[in-house]
Amino acid sequence: LLEARQNCIPHCLTLPLDHRESLRKHLERAGLKVQVEAGDGGSAGNVITNSIRSYKSAAYDRRILLLDADLPPTEAESKRAEQAGYEIILWQPQCLEGALLDALGEPVRAHETSQQLKQRLHPQLAGRHTDSAAYAELFTADLLQKASNPALSQLRRVLLNQLAE
Repeated sequence: LLEARQNCIPHCLTLPLDHRESLRKHLERAGLKVQVEAGDGGSAGNVITNSIRSYKSAAYDRRILLLDADLPPTEAESKRAEQAGYEIILWQPQCLEGALLDALGEPVRAHETSQQLKQRLHPQLAGRHTDSAAYAELFTADLLQKASNPALSQLRRVLLNQLAE
């Protein structure tokens, strides 16, 4: 889980294990103070269950789960997350890599799998996808600020504690 603090407002975000540290470092370079806590992966239902169980007594102003849209939670899982005080952001199209390719202006086709999107994005990075510095060249603060991808826009608003546009 990623706890982001700006203006002393803590947020709880669940990210895939291989992206947490990269995103945390990138957000720190953008001026957000963040702290990563270990979270369990798996299906959307597992992430929801583990987050509710592990962080039910933690004091957060907002709780956000970042999940891939290609394997979204069921309606019952979404309702359980909502009842526990979690907001869900689905990485779209398909997954985090789809959202990032979309931010770069690259088309993401409905038939592409998450694995295919990873295969398209990762060679463009300036290093391994688990290295935060690998994203910096492509995903500048300006690009991310201007990105119209719905998931990135929603995450940006959450981290900056802004209301929906």
